[in-house]
Amino acid sequence: MRNTLVVYGRDGMQLLVRLLVAAALLASAPASADSWMPAMQKTYLSSNKTVRLTVIPRDLEDQLSYFSDKVDGKEPAGQRKGGEPQARAILERRNGRAWTKIWQAPLANEVAPVSALVTNSASYVVTFDNWHSAGFGDNVVVIYRADGSQVRSMRLVDILPEDYIRALPTSVSSIWWSGEHALSNDGRQVELKVVIPNSRGAIDTPRGYLNVLIDLATGAVSLPSGAEWDAAMAAAAPLTARSKASEATWRAFAIAALTAPKDDKVADWRRYLYQAAKRLAPKNQNAMGFGPEWILPSENEPDFVERARDIRSIFTNWDKPDDLMFASPSAPEAMARTLKEGAESGVPGRLAGSRLFVALPEALAGDVRSALKSTGATVIVFDPSNPIPQRSETLREMGVAPDQAEAEATKAAAAAKQFEADAVRLEALASPAPAMSKSDDADTEEVMADVLDAAADHATEDIQRSDNPHD
Repeated sequence: MRNTLVVYGRDGMQLLVRLLVAAALLASAPASADSWMPAMQKTYLSSNKTVRLTVIPRDLEDQLSYFSDKVDGKEPAGQRKGGEPQARAILERRNGRAWTKIWQAPLANEVAPVSALVTNSASYVVTFDNWHSAGFGDNVVVIYRADGSQVRSMRLVDILPEDYIRALPTSVSSIWWSGEHALSNDGRQVELKVVIPNSRGAIDTPRGYLNVLIDLATGAVSLPSGAEWDAAMAAAAPLTARSKASEATWRAFAIAALTAPKDDKVADWRRYLYQAAKRLAPKNQNAMGFGPEWILPSENEPDFVERARDIRSIFTNWDKPDDLMFASPSAPEAMARTLKEGAESGVPGRLAGSRLFVALPEALAGDVRSALKSTGATVIVFDPSNPIPQRSETLREMGVAPDQAEAEATKAAAAAKQFEADAVRLEALASPAPAMSKSDDADTEEVMADVLDAAADHATEDIQRSDNPHD
């Protein structure tokens, strides 16, 4: 799966976006390379089999409940009534045929770690990552002492440079940064296997792995040096530059006035409608967050009749407040007519609490505004031939004075071009990536990536560094 843009200074926001996307995919999509099994109790043995760690996850109703609660800000997200209230672990030593408890303590993970290691001496336990969000959070690596207390809880940026992390492969839920970790023979260090990314950022084909050592007594991190580290940084450099190019491209897009697509591609118009709604009105607390868009095709298209019928049915069947968006780049007159017919045949006041965003030429706007009043919705009709400036409060959040928006957009666009040029130059300097064969799941992964690109735009009103809107 392709790399998607990650902003590591806003870890919580990026994780929320991915949880929102995961919730949508879980409800509608088949399993993929990014699917996760439910968190389950696991047991980890020391290498000499004399010490064991049992990890008991927090009990969830199901994955969808967890994601839905995250979206709604309800904690503890997805908690099963009467179930295990928090992740915990039990460390035991073998005593003949029996096991004697050494300690039992809560874990730093919200639901469960992904994996763990335990030393032969039982002096240390190390856990790795968080269920359904590998690479994210304050506890990517956590070291516990012999009494269950923490030596250190580490974020990924506590282990690796931020520019290196940018190059690591990502998916809907996670940063796939690691291989199979191990403990040193003397039980004093953990040896992290860190992915060396290839030029495509694919999850399952790293160039190899770096050995990053962490002292268990202190939590001190030791990065490799010399040719091994230089080669890894050279492999990561073009991917990092491309990530920065994507970020700068998004910034230019977000700052500049929004213009309608020059073509009639449905995906482009859906994204345009969503961005237009964000700029034309403040956030609607009643909205579900994934505002539906209806793009009416040309009257010559085979699905015109069905799509027009769907639009008219909104005025009789829609049953929840939301932001609803409409456009027809090929047939604006037909869209105006369809909306008026729907409003006339619909239940008066049925759309109270909703907002209707309608992209139509100004010549058609007046009649549509009048017709839609009966719905009870807030009606916002806008002419797609007119650029829509970014909201002033959004610009200020991005550190841009409204009167400097044009200059800042130009600067960001120039930065994107420079980063892209850097990526091309750095690719030429790096050694060739290993050959890749297209797996049976490759097409599915590309589809999932496209879904992520589109759904990330819908995930939250506050995203300021998400996927490039012109992917």
